[in-house]
Amino acid sequence: MAFAVLGTIPCAIAQDDFFSNIDVNPTRGNSMRSKDYSVIAWITQKVAQGLEQPDPIFSRQERELNKIETSLFAQLDGPFGEQLNFRISGKIYHDEIYRLNDGTDYSRDERDEFRNRLEVKDFYIERQYENGLYLKLGNQILAWGLAEYLRVTDLINTEDQTTYAQQDLEDIRLQVPAALLSYTAGDWVFDGVVTYRAGRNDIAPTGDEFDPLITQRGSGMALLRDSPANRSEIFFRASTHMSQGDLQIVASEFNDNALSIEKISALGSIDPQLTYQQNRMRAIGLAANWADGSWLLFGELGMHFDKAVRPKPDSFLRQRNGWDEKDQLLSVMAIEYSGFRNLLLNFEIDSNHTREHDSFMAARENQLSFGSRLIWTALNERLQVLAVWSQLADNAGRVSRMSINYNWSDNLDLGLMWVDYSSEDDSPFYSFRNNDVLQLHLRYNFQI
Repeated sequence: MAFAVLGTIPCAIAQDDFFSNIDVNPTRGNSMRSKDYSVIAWITQKVAQGLEQPDPIFSRQERELNKIETSLFAQLDGPFGEQLNFRISGKIYHDEIYRLNDGTDYSRDERDEFRNRLEVKDFYIERQYENGLYLKLGNQILAWGLAEYLRVTDLINTEDQTTYAQQDLEDIRLQVPAALLSYTAGDWVFDGVVTYRAGRNDIAPTGDEFDPLITQRGSGMALLRDSPANRSEIFFRASTHMSQGDLQIVASEFNDNALSIEKISALGSIDPQLTYQQNRMRAIGLAANWADGSWLLFGELGMHFDKAVRPKPDSFLRQRNGWDEKDQLLSVMAIEYSGFRNLLLNFEIDSNHTREHDSFMAARENQLSFGSRLIWTALNERLQVLAVWSQLADNAGRVSRMSINYNWSDNLDLGLMWVDYSSEDDSPFYSFRNNDVLQLHLRYNFQI
């Protein structure tokens, strides 16, 4: 299958960041810090080499360069009238690989998607009222929850899954059109969010080495996608800060950001069809952390209702009315230690229990996944080494990542990244096992 499958496996790869508590006090929002206009920007150049030969079903089938990407990010902050502030940011990309690799038969979708693209990132206004109310309206990121690897209460934003486990943390969450209203009452902050047409996770296009539907492209079936019946989503959070930690309680009704099969039609005809859609879900959960010296403990617990679950391969075409929907109990237990000099260690165990499990499900009734992360800094924090290792749920695969970043100056950063994928032959990730990559990047930062 694909990353339509990915949405059914409760594990995402932690990226280049360490755990930090979400600031729930809207009066300290960083975009409210100044009444002056400011512009920050950076230019990034990435060159990546595919280290293995992907299967013949993909466009790239050789060990060769797979990315020569140049991008420009820019962000403008400033006042809008007397009481409002705004932020506008965006990013443009150009990948020269589609011109230089003449021998690779890239699909039209790949060229259209990746050769040249423009993304609108933040696009919002905000206002802090004297009575404790805070309003933020527009395209924005709202990062809730505490876990690094499993989405339990962090459910608002969609994700960029076009290059699984290779993105930096700030590039994984994607902005969604939303209205946030916060109210501070004593030690508690209450947040309400409504989104409209927030979309789904971004996935790789036809033929790309991370194409989530690659195994179905050659089946002779037309792959269709329906829009959600209800395009509005609602989220609520109550959060507070205690003497040694934080507590968040979250409830929501939303569209699953991962695609699942809605129906299979016209089997046996000359034009059979698979129709994908985001199924409607509800969730309730809590997240908490506790700090003591060099130790930080954190965890999450939540119920997700009506999750579409992937069937076994031999049952796939039998579920013509769509995948079964099950209720799942998700939990996270994690520990972080910062007692070593210049070294940060993080370990997280995630579990997923499916209620009313049956023999048609591909995943087990009880699934465990594991993630670990090491961050070491030196040279006055100019040098950073990050190592990540993750075991996906149901032994579906393993991902290892190591990156070395060096801050040459206040404006210039250099980096090297290596990612290794491995998977068993009965895993839904098996097709992606040869996507190992070595990437160099250079980033120049400036501001006005």
